[in-house]
Amino acid sequence: MADIDALTAAHRFGMGARLGELDTIAPDPANWLNAQLTDVSSTLEQFNLIDSTAALTLFFDYLETKRQEDRDSDAPVAMDAPVLAGTMGAGKNKRTIGGAKNKRARYTAFFDTVSTIKRQEQMQPPKRRASTPINTISSPKAQSDEPIFYQGPPTSDELIEQMYESLTDDIAVRTQFATTTPASFRERLVRFWSDHFSIDFNKNLITVPTALTMEREAIRPHVTGKFYDMLVAVESHQGMLLYLDNWTSFGPNSWAGLQFGLGLNENLARETLELHTLGVGGGYSQDDIIEYAKAITGWTIGNPNVNQDQLGQFVFDPLFHEPGTRTIMGKSYPDTGITQALTALQDFARHPSTANHIARKLAAHFHSDTPPQSLIDRLSQVFTDTDGDLLQVSLALVAAPEMWDNQFLKLRNSEEFLIAAYRAFNFATLTPEVYFYLFEVMAQIPFSAGSPAGWPDDEASWASSSVIAARLNLAVQIGQNIENAPLPPDYATDILGPILSTNSFDILAGAFTKAQGYALMLMTPELQRR
Repeated sequence: MADIDALTAAHRFGMGARLGELDTIAPDPANWLNAQLTDVSSTLEQFNLIDSTAALTLFFDYLETKRQEDRDSDAPVAMDAPVLAGTMGAGKNKRTIGGAKNKRARYTAFFDTVSTIKRQEQMQPPKRRASTPINTISSPKAQSDEPIFYQGPPTSDELIEQMYESLTDDIAVRTQFATTTPASFRERLVRFWSDHFSIDFNKNLITVPTALTMEREAIRPHVTGKFYDMLVAVESHQGMLLYLDNWTSFGPNSWAGLQFGLGLNENLARETLELHTLGVGGGYSQDDIIEYAKAITGWTIGNPNVNQDQLGQFVFDPLFHEPGTRTIMGKSYPDTGITQALTALQDFARHPSTANHIARKLAAHFHSDTPPQSLIDRLSQVFTDTDGDLLQVSLALVAAPEMWDNQFLKLRNSEEFLIAAYRAFNFATLTPEVYFYLFEVMAQIPFSAGSPAGWPDDEASWASSSVIAARLNLAVQIGQNIENAPLPPDYATDILGPILSTNSFDILAGAFTKAQGYALMLMTPELQRR
């Protein structure tokens, strides 16, 4: 039987043990964890998922198609922004749409397009609901041998469906990867940082295909890099710029502000200080938020009206940027264009409040809702001493004696419970629709926390009767789909080792059927916690 340290590595640091995995971990659990930080990549490039440019192209193709459909139908035009200027869509003939020939006309078209998107935001995007019943949980994705015939350009409804297919495909791939990877600690870190920089695809239709790209493009490459590098990658990513509205934040005294009467949006600045860096009570004021919001005016994205060749990419547009020196937390930042905000960001990343904020969140996530102050202090000191080197911070987490105290105090959230179940029973061939449906049933669809603060990370939020009932229903369905596996008490012993209590073992041994035993195994207190 594997020792308690192997259980700690697999469940407290990782995302749950797979059958037989504890024996692999047991010889040196700490080294098993450290190797994931130094010898493994967490990128998903091999899966050819949609990138930022393709995601935004898909949305603007939809917008153009919808307008054309409204014109062709002679119906009242639902979206009255002018036709976009630029090249639209992969595989189509290049064409210049509209006649904008000067700067003001191009930007007028862009701002009218923004107005269209803002009106969409008042109408919630269609909710994606999988029609697949839960009892098909074990069905692999069907592959059709039917030839695919060209049927002309897609309709606006078909393009909406493509946006949601991109979302569900991404969720399926990241879930399958977490289910099968031997580096589940690294996947936990990806999810921790993705939640720290939370965005929600439900904001409006443009965020459906764009929100999902940020984790792959800005989080995964920097999980063991410098915090500052991850911070810049996130704050300048199209997913965050769209979600927190900075792509349309304009300095009141900028060219765009004066020409069109447009103003400042504080959302990204506020969350950068309050959530991403210093934290609540970190020493900043409302005036500091406003000043930093002015510093990041001009941080926007390429769009079909202007900067078409940079569609979906980060763009610094000086015509949006508020001129002048900014004073933030007592320090002056001269107007040096994009570097004005970058310099401020670097100071935020190096601030003692940021080190403490990040350390406290890491300790609460990996140890318990009320982690030892000694653990927080240890992680904060390493963060400060290494200038935010996340590799060294993660190595310090592994080395911290508080993490090896033989306790499993955190109640798994819904996604963690699902992945622990998938890993335990090797469920890695579900369809994207089934993955999405199960996350929906469990009330935790990835990229939909509903708040820039991310998902709650405390027991009370995941211990409600509705959440527990959903887990029980899922456990029953999983139990009915397990074949050619060890008896439930033996299976549970393999997955949970010495933390499986005598009481839980006896309950599993007394199950009337193997299916019931597997369901009970998933509902044991030992598997519910990590």
